[in-house]
Amino acid sequence: MASNPPPAPPPPPPRAIRSPRQDDGSQHGSSQPFILHGEGTGNMEFEFPKSRDASGSVSLRTVVGSYLGAPQSAKATADKVFQILGRLRCLRHALERYNDGLATQSAAFLQYWRRHTLDLLSGFGFYAGQAVAPIRVAGLDEIIRQVEAIHERPIQEARDTIKNGKITFDGLGELFRPERHVKASMISGSEAPCVFRVTDAYYEERRSLFGSQKQFRVTLEAVVSMGDHFSVASFSEVMLTWSGARARPLDDFTYSPVSDGEHEALLARAARAVGYGAGGAKYLAYSPDSFFLHTSRARHEGQAMSQSTNSSQTLIGGRIMVDMARGASMGHSPCQGVDEATLSIVQLAGRYRQWLSKRSQSSRLETPETESLFIWDQVPQEFLITCWPALVGFSFTAKIWGHVLVDGLSHIDFQDQAYDRLVLSQERKQLIRAVVRCGTTTQTQDLISGKQGGLIFLLHGPPGVGKTLTAEAVAEVLHRPLYYITMGELGVTPDELEKRLTDVLDLCAEWDALAVLDEADVFLETRSNADLVRNAMVCVMLRILEYHPGILFLTTNRVRNLDPAFESRITLAIRYESLDRDARLRVWESQLANLPGPVASDIDCAALAAQQLNGRQIKNTMRLALSLATDQGVALTQSTLLNTIEVTTLGTRSMGEDSTWEAAVDDRNRRR
Repeated sequence: MASNPPPAPPPPPPRAIRSPRQDDGSQHGSSQPFILHGEGTGNMEFEFPKSRDASGSVSLRTVVGSYLGAPQSAKATADKVFQILGRLRCLRHALERYNDGLATQSAAFLQYWRRHTLDLLSGFGFYAGQAVAPIRVAGLDEIIRQVEAIHERPIQEARDTIKNGKITFDGLGELFRPERHVKASMISGSEAPCVFRVTDAYYEERRSLFGSQKQFRVTLEAVVSMGDHFSVASFSEVMLTWSGARARPLDDFTYSPVSDGEHEALLARAARAVGYGAGGAKYLAYSPDSFFLHTSRARHEGQAMSQSTNSSQTLIGGRIMVDMARGASMGHSPCQGVDEATLSIVQLAGRYRQWLSKRSQSSRLETPETESLFIWDQVPQEFLITCWPALVGFSFTAKIWGHVLVDGLSHIDFQDQAYDRLVLSQERKQLIRAVVRCGTTTQTQDLISGKQGGLIFLLHGPPGVGKTLTAEAVAEVLHRPLYYITMGELGVTPDELEKRLTDVLDLCAEWDALAVLDEADVFLETRSNADLVRNAMVCVMLRILEYHPGILFLTTNRVRNLDPAFESRITLAIRYESLDRDARLRVWESQLANLPGPVASDIDCAALAAQQLNGRQIKNTMRLALSLATDQGVALTQSTLLNTIEVTTLGTRSMGEDSTWEAAVDDRNRRR
């Protein structure tokens, strides 16, 4: 009878895996930061022996327990640790930057990593005090490698899926990694990508009345220009597991990785954002669809001073004064919306204003604590690419505050020849240019400090002779902004006029901008005993002109009604006569020289100059005739221009002969 085979030997005990010694701290207590038990992915469990933390170190047991929400637990399954793999990676990344920075004392370390890492470690009860030694978490590198090895297949599948332009919920941990930037279109109405750093990422189970649900939480950061400084906006996104197709196209997902091919262009854009946002106000041009105006619920506030509550995109380009400091003081942020990124920036702007207020109240030798607020004068190179792609500015075209895309900003191509084409005598042009260019720097000191600090020009004459164009040409040749002030934005009461006009003129003086108050008749006319409100408004205007420090152009068609008190406030008054034939000839020639479309050779400017038109009518005629020629697909001809003149002048004569309006007014007066 055959004997039974001997029993199989018992399985070997679980193999202990220990992390390599990082410093002498691993010699205190247990030398093994963790032990791995079990076989197979679903059955593996980490055990974290209790150890006494050495100076300058944090135990891995404390870190993992805190991240899993069980600080006292000594064990965790491999699947549970896999859910916090992103957090462990982010912690390792921060420790590497911190320890490297101790030696290099880099700007990134001094301005961010030192404080960020110590804040992160304080959650584990670690306080560095005045120590400057490297900080270690014994076994951190090893447990990350071990978890990545255990879950090698799903990790590699996730990375391959991302390379193929798709994303799965289980692969989010490989999209959001601390060493890789991600991008997303966060500015409403724009596809401009915003770049973010990953500072935390992990999966978690949430229980509710409907059962357990898995979700992914990621914390992202971006650098935002705030006033004269830069700061860091941080926000978290929560992503719920999705149903349907397991893999989604990255094009349909909010976030996607920044490719190597995009890095250089995004870095160049960030450098422009820093250049435009720092160092004071910048006068720039913006392209169509790149400016988003900030509207205000408080309609009684002037547009130039309005607080931002909502935004909408403008379809046309224009010119803008990018002024982060002024915008921040008035409550404007470089974004508007309700997404997490935008809300974090709006909240950051509020904390920044509070910091500014504390700084203004403290002595110059003291700097208020920034608490969780990063305040930078310059952006470290490591963080440059994450600069927010929009800035705060005031549009001179829309006459309102808003935010503008950095990609839409460019230097202004000033039309320096515009002043030479101005139909005005050479002597007058030279005088105006000299007074504007040098008048504010060579003025004499008044007996009363701050009195009569600016230049006031009164341009008077019939319509369409170049009064407003003079101010435009002067601003163009001097490369200065030009602010158009209209009656609608100044209000109808003395109080409204004083506040709004003072705000606008102070803004212009700060930006070295020229201001034009067009058709200022109501503010300049002689006071009377019958209209006390208008008298008060004239008095307000007189006082403002007396102390205005900048340059203001006043235009009017009714100079004969000018209040005598204004005469002494006017620096230079220029009368514009109706255009004679020679002047009209020069206007026609100037308009034709700058025409964008094809022009026939039969155009006779001398014949066109015989028509009794002012400059504005000539410009409108040219525009209408060009539209007609473009619609017909032909070059602009003499006959097209003459036909357009006939139609427009006929309409003008009909307006003058139409007595309907006068009859309506008479009828209303009779009913009264």
